Amino acid sequence: MPIPLLAIAWWLAGPAKLDNDTERWLKQVHLLMLPDEEAVFRGLDDAADRKEFERIFWARRDPDPSTAANELQGMVSRAWAAADARFPSPGRKGSESGCGQVLALLGEPLEVEGREMKTRFESLPAMREGARQPEVWTYRSRPGDAVELTGGELRIAFDEECRFPEAGRVLDDLRRVAQSKVVQPAITYQKKPDGHLVRLEDLAGAAGRGSQLFESPRADFPVALEPKLLLRTQRGEAYAAGLVRADLSALRGSDGARPASLAGTVVAQAVDASGRPAPAVERPIRAALAPDGSFIASYGITLKPGRYTLRVGLVTGGQTATASFPLDVPDYESPGLKLGSLIVYPQAAETASADGPYAAFTVGALRLQPRFGNVFSKADELQAVCVLYGGQPDPAGGKASLRARFSFLKDGRPVARAEEESFDTPMAVASVGPVPLGGFAPGRYVIKVEATDAVAGKTLAQEAAFELRE
Repeated sequence: MPIPLLAIAWWLAGPAKLDNDTERWLKQVHLLMLPDEEAVFRGLDDAADRKEFERIFWARRDPDPSTAANELQGMVSRAWAAADARFPSPGRKGSESGCGQVLALLGEPLEVEGREMKTRFESLPAMREGARQPEVWTYRSRPGDAVELTGGELRIAFDEECRFPEAGRVLDDLRRVAQSKVVQPAITYQKKPDGHLVRLEDLAGAAGRGSQLFESPRADFPVALEPKLLLRTQRGEAYAAGLVRADLSALRGSDGARPASLAGTVVAQAVDASGRPAPAVERPIRAALAPDGSFIASYGITLKPGRYTLRVGLVTGGQTATASFPLDVPDYESPGLKLGSLIVYPQAAETASADGPYAAFTVGALRLQPRFGNVFSKADELQAVCVLYGGQPDPAGGKASLRARFSFLKDGRPVARAEEESFDTPMAVASVGPVPLGGFAPGRYVIKVEATDAVAGKTLAQEAAFELRE
């Protein structure tokens, strides 16, 4: 029985009486817990079932079940400890306050604004003399975030008691972030015939459903992969995203006609150099078929540094196909200049939906829609972005000195060159565009970015090919 039906059935029976420790835990995970989960939890009469619920709750949010530690649970526990120290009040732990709940879900804010000051959160005194001052915490979307904040920014206003209004856009963004933390959705809350929860160990097999797709690979239709994006995430890992192109020209509906659109699932799984597979990441997809019967989808997966085989599968229309490719993920935290992928995309971008074909390319406030094969027309305007990492600070001034320049080449010869960009930060986003393509002759081109760390005396280059048609 799925969670919503369980929630309704158990909620109608009336909430169980909860002890103080349980109520305190509910307050701490208030923003992390989904509404359906809370309804299920409050419908549990047995204390042992509530403890089992907690185990399942964290397992659903475990980013890497292959490791002994649950990284998210550890991160939340550290946030609770920090909140208890910063936001205590008589009769209430700081982790139970609105400030503590937001800290556990979103982490440290980028900025904190008070009545008379604006400062970094780390330097904010935990308690001022007398009552706390109202504050506004600001969060902004960053590359690799699972959810884009509305408008790329979220501002949460807290009163003197660390309370905030849970409504409107703020609540919507918080719930979407909470939903994104459930990275093992195959693990659900289920009841046995005796009315008790099914133990986590008995549910564990469900989490491997995505992996089963690759145990017996199928090729019900032609499918091709095109890696597009490799970026450092806020936690120092890498976010890899790309396109899947399936040829569904032979697919027919019950009426004998080709469907106009299809829903499906994209599954991505990384296998490390030792052959150990990571948990599969599933993404629902709904997209229209192109006139030629092609179907475009996207995959996105977060990875630690290392060498992998990335396996991607598409399930749609009752058929399945898989493909794979090797992927090297650099250690973006190590010293030295490094470049992310050079991604090329058209200027125009439609609104991205959570299950749209380009959902994996929602990067902060950007909604990228790269082209499979990087094929453009003369009516397009092209943009290109490359992120620079690891700029070495100057020992004298403490600032980095990075430079980047884009150039367009045809048949190996430069045909256009952008102005050089300069940056004094260790990480920088180099970009060019929008570049109108109407003045370029049809044919194949290469766009190249050359980046230099002037302090370290190191230069790297990244290239991407594209085709221009009439």
